[in-house]
Amino acid sequence: MYLCYIDESGGFEAPGSGPGATPLMLFAGLIISADAVSPLTADLLALKRKFYPGKAAKHLDYLRMEIKGADLRSAIRSTSRRKQRHAFGVLDGVVTLLERHDVRLVGRVWIKEATTALDPGASYAFAIQDIARHFNSFLVVNDSQGMLLCDSRLHHQDAQVAHSLFTQKYKRSGDELPRLVEPTVFGQSENHAGLQIADLVASAMLFPMASRVYCAGYVTGNDMKRRLDVVRTRYATRLKPRQYLYRDTAGKMRGGIVVSDKLGQKPSRALFEPPPK
Repeated sequence: MYLCYIDESGGFEAPGSGPGATPLMLFAGLIISADAVSPLTADLLALKRKFYPGKAAKHLDYLRMEIKGADLRSAIRSTSRRKQRHAFGVLDGVVTLLERHDVRLVGRVWIKEATTALDPGASYAFAIQDIARHFNSFLVVNDSQGMLLCDSRLHHQDAQVAHSLFTQKYKRSGDELPRLVEPTVFGQSENHAGLQIADLVASAMLFPMASRVYCAGYVTGNDMKRRLDVVRTRYATRLKPRQYLYRDTAGKMRGGIVVSDKLGQKPSRALFEPPPK
């Protein structure tokens, strides 16, 4: 049995439409063996206790003390070496957890056109369906079953996404996701280590990497600061082999982190290439 924890980073609004507008929208899925969930959770608690001592009254309460990827990204952008060292210490530990527990990555990134917003409902549903298809392939290869666990949003948004997967499983022409035991379920991130790690991977690593690779020269703002290149320098070679990649029946490579670049038409593989010196 495997679980795929999914979280997103970014927004659907048009770039430049407001102070909080983002140049991209990103979804990351972390595929974890059910046997690894407990030790992974224990390791995350230990990591939090190491870097945030005294922030929770009891050891198990550290699960509810979330480390937000956006906060670590902000610390990396800052001019404070102390904040940068702390953020990288946490992220170094997170990548080590991915490697130790053989966590695999799939996902979808949309690089937005300069003045164009994304359709929230259609984009979210397509991304989750896409991740579900790659996850189903992983389950077939590993002769296993699995469940998707998405970070909870508003009820009507979650219901729309769940129904979009339901229609894939129960269509008259046949089940397109036969290895998934349920279309999807939703959880509160403060109660699931897998969702918290998905947020850290999405917001603190993949988001700044994608911003610098695909949006530099087209977009300005905090997420375009050159110092964020260190994220790619530090983690690209370790995250790249974490991807779950496979060939479909036509021999085309699928899975991994798929990037749709509306600006420069750069390929997905550019995400994990080292930055120019």
